[in-house]
Amino acid sequence: MKIIKLFVIHMLLLSSFQTLAFSITAKEDNSSTSKDNFSTPEGIAKVINLQADKSSSLLEFAIVPGDSPDSEKFTLKGDGGNLIPYTLTLEATASAQNKPYQVKVRATLTTFKTLLTPEFIETADKIITVTVEGLRITTADVSVPENDRMTVIRLTTNQDLNKDVNVRFSITGGADKDEFEILPDENWIMLFKTNDFEAREKKTYSVEVTARSTDTDETTTKTTTKTITVTVTDLDDEAPTNIQISADTDTDGFVTLANNEDAGFLIGTLSATDPDTDTTTNALTFTTTSTDFEIVNGNELRTKRPITAIGDIDFTVTVRNHVNQSTDKDFIIKVVGEEKIDPLMIITPDVSVPEKTEKVITLMSNKRKGVSFSIVDDTDKNKFTLSGTALTFEATDFNKDGGGNSNNYPVTIRATRDNETVEKILTVTVVNSTIEDPEGPTIENPTTGGTVKAGNAKVTAQAVRKESKSASKLLLSKVGKTLMG
Repeated sequence: MKIIKLFVIHMLLLSSFQTLAFSITAKEDNSSTSKDNFSTPEGIAKVINLQADKSSSLLEFAIVPGDSPDSEKFTLKGDGGNLIPYTLTLEATASAQNKPYQVKVRATLTTFKTLLTPEFIETADKIITVTVEGLRITTADVSVPENDRMTVIRLTTNQDLNKDVNVRFSITGGADKDEFEILPDENWIMLFKTNDFEAREKKTYSVEVTARSTDTDETTTKTTTKTITVTVTDLDDEAPTNIQISADTDTDGFVTLANNEDAGFLIGTLSATDPDTDTTTNALTFTTTSTDFEIVNGNELRTKRPITAIGDIDFTVTVRNHVNQSTDKDFIIKVVGEEKIDPLMIITPDVSVPEKTEKVITLMSNKRKGVSFSIVDDTDKNKFTLSGTALTFEATDFNKDGGGNSNNYPVTIRATRDNETVEKILTVTVVNSTIEDPEGPTIENPTTGGTVKAGNAKVTAQAVRKESKSASKLLLSKVGKTLMG
């Protein structure tokens, strides 16, 4: 029974070893990522570290020449028996711009025999591709902060580690080439003169740089060109400006407040400008130390307590941007008697519209800020829609058989601002398009100097012809009298 158990364990272990596959990992120096494709500049050898993702008693690598058309260009070093890591090297190759070289490597894993398991050998293959690149400028585009006196840009190529070539740079074009300069003695240094972001609209500058490589024996010369872009970035170096209160009761340049308002009354909204940032995405913070007013919901200026005494109240508002740069501004609120403050009113007039024509009416009040409109239930409510301040009356036929006010469509509009509410009935009158519009355009009557309706063009023309005949008769009469002495 014991022998049977050991045999079963032996078979299970053997089965597990046989089913656990492995793969080859190929990595560059200082990299933890395995990949199949590598690159190297021409003239520079490429070294790749080979490993397996599974441990074993013995790991060995070999190049498979039959399946590797470029195997002669690769060398393999390492010794699994002596635990020397394996490296695969593509020899330095010149004059082979962007040409890929392929090699197949095979790893052999050997698990030595134990009391419970026999020796077990498994293999894995991997095709590795190395592309030899031609001369290439590797300097990336640059972002620099505004107002720096000079920005130093180091020019580099993929041949910088090749001791057998000399590389020199030159500026050969670009829309902004005059903004750049390459030092004559340190040819890999390019200077860019930075600008003030707020002072100029232009934010990006481009220059075309050419690299010329020459072998040390000066027998081979190669060139490559790249456009490098410098982006001047904005610094948060300016505090917000232009603090304002947008209020409805603005008199003689001062914000006024009725002396009967309770705590929490909305006086107006605060705004400011940040020269450095977009205030829609970088919120400004408003604060005040006033005992009479407070700022809520970010920028709403409201009363902090009931204010009844008539007179001026001074206070200061501070605005800060997201980097804590701040600006102060002093304001005066004029507290006046409530009789001097106009109540909330809807000032949109009644309108008329031709039949079968949609009409958009802009709702207005005597208060500029913080007013919202709504439609109150009415008989003709279904003919109106409201979006913000745009009241739309749907196209409607003229009711020819109706009488009285059958072509008038009233709707009650409610305006609300804080604790104020007012309603007004607006009436839309549908006009028959075949009837002359009493408010239509007029033209001058040349006979009387008055005006007539543009629709009465026939009457006007007849008046002009009649006046022309009379004028002709009068002229002939005067000429005849003159000739006869």
